[in-house]
Amino acid sequence: MRLSLFLALICPFAAPAAADTLIVGNKAEHTVSFVDLKTGTEVRRVETGRAPHEIAVSPDGKTAVVVSYAEAGYIGNTLHLFDVETGEKTGTIDLGEHQAPHGLKWIGDSDLVIVTTERSQDVAIVDIKERAVVASLKTEMEGSHMVALSPDESRAYVANIGSGNMSVFDLPDGEKVADVAVGAQAEAVTVSPDGREVWVGSNGERKVVRFDAASLEKLGEFDVAGVPIRVEFSPSGDRVAVSHFDRAEVIIIDAASQKTVASVDLGKADLAILVTMLWSRDGSKLWVAATGSQAIAEIEASDWTIKRIFDVGVGSDGLGFSPIDTAAR
Repeated sequence: MRLSLFLALICPFAAPAAADTLIVGNKAEHTVSFVDLKTGTEVRRVETGRAPHEIAVSPDGKTAVVVSYAEAGYIGNTLHLFDVETGEKTGTIDLGEHQAPHGLKWIGDSDLVIVTTERSQDVAIVDIKERAVVASLKTEMEGSHMVALSPDESRAYVANIGSGNMSVFDLPDGEKVADVAVGAQAEAVTVSPDGREVWVGSNGERKVVRFDAASLEKLGEFDVAGVPIRVEFSPSGDRVAVSHFDRAEVIIIDAASQKTVASVDLGKADLAILVTMLWSRDGSKLWVAATGSQAIAEIEASDWTIKRIFDVGVGSDGLGFSPIDTAAR
């Protein structure tokens, strides 16, 4: 089914309030934390579905969507909705046959999100307003885990851990363009802000591979010292952050030369098992989830030092940002 009908539902949102909140999925205790970025304190922690991992926030900052993924003895198939201003859960979306949702992105200024459903080997397009799956696209690959979108939201790039490759979809046409070889345990995937390049991390081979986003031609690759579980372009596109899952470190790469320009040792701050990263909108800060330490580190991009550490829940992983202030308990 073509997705142009659904993508045409894009509509503008009202201007957000002037405040900042970081939203964190605590996957080991099935909760979501709301952190006031002005004070650095957790103002609310509420229950969500089991094994919350990735988070997407609406363009107006009012709604946060959290997946219920999978863990030992459990395979999820739901998305959970939260009102950011109140911190309250507002609903659940049943994904039906689409199981183990993980990678999650909001599609432009619409009511739609795209979510990888790992067990079902596909991606689902979900209308948050209607609370329904409106389309799905098969990857037919093992471990379809993370997803990145082109800046114009016309293409989706899905990293498939088990298959060691990347599936590419044309969203308006609702078709798979190609499956592109990456390397063992391909997981992290990010698109440059200018839409020209896609970078994918290979956990098994400890390398990051660069592709031309249009032709999907391989542009090059470089080795890293640790497991590159997440790779994220800065908003300006000149820097790329890589979190090393096994080394408690984040390295900063110059996008043009692919050389390491900084290394941040989070182990010195007793932070362990780094996973999700999120840049602030202006690129001045990088938030890093320390899943093994119930904490989020805030790194200052001016000198690549740890500025603050936020205490959150057990298994802190997925991150989302909203310019709306969440009311304290």
